[in-house]
Amino acid sequence: MGFCEENQIIMASTEPSNQDLLPEDSQPPQLSPEEEVLVLQAQLEAMQQSGYELVSTQTRMQSLLHNASDAIIQFDASGTVSIFNRAAEKIFGYSEIEMLHQFADALFDPPEKFQNNIPAYLAHYANTVEDQYQEPLVGTCRDGSQCQMEVSVTEIINNDMVLFDDFSDDADSSISDYEAVLCIFHDITERKAIDAELAKHREELEQLVEEQTAEIRQAKEAAESANQSKSTFLANMSHELRTPMHAILSYSEFGQKKYERAKPEKLKQYFDRIHTAGERLMVMINDLLDLAKAEAGRMVYRLDQHNLEEIITSTTAEYESLIEKHNLSLSFNSETNETVLQCDRERITQVFTNFLSNAIKFSPNGGKIAVQLKSCAYAYEDKELSGLCFLVKDQGPGIPDEELKTVFDKFVQSSNNKNSSSGTGLGLAIVREIALAHAGEVGVVNNPEGGACFYCRLPTQMPEEAVQKALKPLG
Repeated sequence: MGFCEENQIIMASTEPSNQDLLPEDSQPPQLSPEEEVLVLQAQLEAMQQSGYELVSTQTRMQSLLHNASDAIIQFDASGTVSIFNRAAEKIFGYSEIEMLHQFADALFDPPEKFQNNIPAYLAHYANTVEDQYQEPLVGTCRDGSQCQMEVSVTEIINNDMVLFDDFSDDADSSISDYEAVLCIFHDITERKAIDAELAKHREELEQLVEEQTAEIRQAKEAAESANQSKSTFLANMSHELRTPMHAILSYSEFGQKKYERAKPEKLKQYFDRIHTAGERLMVMINDLLDLAKAEAGRMVYRLDQHNLEEIITSTTAEYESLIEKHNLSLSFNSETNETVLQCDRERITQVFTNFLSNAIKFSPNGGKIAVQLKSCAYAYEDKELSGLCFLVKDQGPGIPDEELKTVFDKFVQSSNNKNSSSGTGLGLAIVREIALAHAGEVGVVNNPEGGACFYCRLPTQMPEEAVQKALKPLG
């Protein structure tokens, strides 16, 4: 061996190693085989403990996923379902075993570009809809019903969870790069139904308030109209009362002053005019008293069986001279053979007299008045009553349509009455009270050929409660 080679060998053998260069106190301890075994056992136990903790963590996570109150569906890289928790089973009606490894097409109805790519559809919805409560995700349940949900979507990649951001940018993008897609669904179907019900009730309440406001407004207008009518009535009544009273006082004063020198014929004239004015005054006072008693339920009725046709014909006969005076003609037509009913003859005569006198007052010179009697049936409270109806038709100016419902109100006179200051305006109000006390009804319509038609329907036999009320007035 040459020098150089020997030198190299010497140098190689004398060159310090890395181990030799370490300080003595940093040299790794030399372990015995027994000690090395103990170290390996400790490391193995630590690894086993870590494995147990990992399994425990995974078990807890699985438990949390499956028992969460919100529905959780996880899709794997192929787009099929890998987790379908109990809440999802409850919402959609499918079991976990039925949905595992399925594409979940039955749960949603995505647009065509998202067909067979439910994870992309869900991600696109989550990223683009700002207010999910107002525009909820719609799912289809097993029974065909629909559920409304809010959804959050998360992608799982490389064992990390990051917010899903650009997955849905391309509807055709592949999800094979992702380990899984986790979707959490919050069912808001019941809340939406409650909100819809509340909105409905709110609308109904607003409608009710509007209707009540309108009713209050109408009631206010009606009250103002009634108050105006009352004021007009009081003004007319004051005039009507003063006129006969003035005549009574004037002619009685004339009689006092001239009774010694006045001729008997002149004195008789004074007495006749005093008597006429007194009768007119008595009619008005009776109207006031009748209406007051009728409204207070204190009007006394004497009920018996009476022939309504006979009441009509006898009353008509009393008005023959007045009818002739106004150059009018009157016809009567009875269309029924059953003309007997239970009533107070005097009060029903008062009803017919009011209708007939109004027809005479408003009919033009040479006009015709038609009176009819016929059978009828009508509703009274919760009963269907059969009875008789009499009608009085005239050829006067008729009644304005807007006044047809108010002509039977007290203090009201038709605007077509050119002499509105004539009369108390209480006659038709009294007529209505009399009819109601007999379990009947009154009304008025305009004739197609002109004029008005007043009618009164009365039962042939009054209901027992109406009879008792009529026979036992209040007060």
